Amino acid sequence: MADSPIVAAGAVIIRDGASGREFLLIHRGYRSDWTFPKGKVDPGEHLIAAAIREVREETGFAISLGVPLPSLEYVVRGRDKVSHYWLATRLNGDFVANDEVDEIRWVTYEQATQLLTYPHDREVLDAAAAAPSTSALIILRHTQATKRAEWSVTEDVFAQVDASRPLTAVGRMQASGLVPAMAAFNVAQLHSSDSRRCRDTVGPYASARSLAINLEESLSEEQHLIDPLRAQERVSQIAATVEPVLLCTHRPVMPTVMDTLRAQLQISNPQSRDFDPALTPGSMVIFHRDISNPAIVHVVERHIH
Repeated sequence: MADSPIVAAGAVIIRDGASGREFLLIHRGYRSDWTFPKGKVDPGEHLIAAAIREVREETGFAISLGVPLPSLEYVVRGRDKVSHYWLATRLNGDFVANDEVDEIRWVTYEQATQLLTYPHDREVLDAAAAAPSTSALIILRHTQATKRAEWSVTEDVFAQVDASRPLTAVGRMQASGLVPAMAAFNVAQLHSSDSRRCRDTVGPYASARSLAINLEESLSEEQHLIDPLRAQERVSQIAATVEPVLLCTHRPVMPTVMDTLRAQLQISNPQSRDFDPALTPGSMVIFHRDISNPAIVHVVERHIH
């Protein structure tokens, strides 16, 4: 059986320079090349988390991600490789030469076209040069929870209250693993169904960032069943938030969420799966909205856990 492709993740980090947008390139002494920071995704690691980690390891920078850029597919020593990139901005940190990267440079677009070693990197550069600044709206299905049948036969005093159904051990690990993915988009507002399994999904990120969780009773399974119009109104209000925002809810609520967003958001290049409500536990859809108008969406990306 053929080996599975090598999967890597990284970012094109930008800043405003005297002559316009500038791009960060790294020099790897052991390969004598100029490229963008990236590296292999560890087993079980979220793709977004890998991009953040690799940039930190190679440059010392903490970054915030923007829109996804074209993925590159090529062959390395006889094996297929796929490299995923995002636009990014630097939050903090300082570069110190290390085993992988001995030099970094901030360069203009014209300088980057001359300095980049690999022709395929120029496709990513072109996309980064044209990419807009955005603010993320993330729709997340809660991570793996105890099954209803198993919860209903326990002797717990709350056993008959489905809203108190907890995450499994796997679900708790998934929730912890989502922390760097949420942090990658600098999520500043958290909205969650008031059911325990949703609260506990966003809880690790809320603790890490000292953020309050806005509990949304109308977006629980029970209240949504009673009054879907109220849920629709609340989704519309949350989607109008300008700053990066995340909403965590349930599978039965997802069709209402996505139908509401379909009516409210304008997508420049719509795809058939942009508003698909089918998400497995711990999966999410990210709507990259125009920084000045949250109703305009430039890119939609899906991450299936």
